[in-house]
Amino acid sequence: MKLTLEKSDEHMMQIINENDVMNSADVISKLRDLVALEFNAIETYEAAIERLEDLDYRAKITEFLGEHERHLMELCDAIIEEGGTPPDGGDYKQFLTKGPVVLAGIGGDKAILQAMLLNESLTNRLYENANDEIFPGYIQLKLKQALGDVRHHRVWIESAIEQIE
Repeated sequence: MKLTLEKSDEHMMQIINENDVMNSADVISKLRDLVALEFNAIETYEAAIERLEDLDYRAKITEFLGEHERHLMELCDAIIEEGGTPPDGGDYKQFLTKGPVVLAGIGGDKAILQAMLLNESLTNRLYENANDEIFPGYIQLKLKQALGDVRHHRVWIESAIEQIE
């Protein structure tokens, strides 16, 4: 059986053989990595919100935090749907993502946003990589939506930094 799946942002369609779709064990493994990423992102966003002085920045980062929480729930639901057990926390990268934001708090809002930009760049790269994989359709849709969200986060943070300069 052949499936049609949109595989690129250029609106090109590619015919994918059903056998090319990732098996459940691989799906669960890759989604568990993204769940750890989301736990780390949530902790990083919470650290930024605590330290940002500008209320508008804080409000926007809080909105983005909500989107990361939604991604986390959707990824965990997909892991369960595939027969797995989601992780209950982040991984060692948490120290690499949250630490710079905590330290940047000393430097003010611009330094915090610059640290957040580094984290969003990592998040963007990992979601881009995930979108290059062939997940079951319902998961592929969620990953595409999450990539759109994190791209928006990165653009907004870049713009906010430019406005401070």
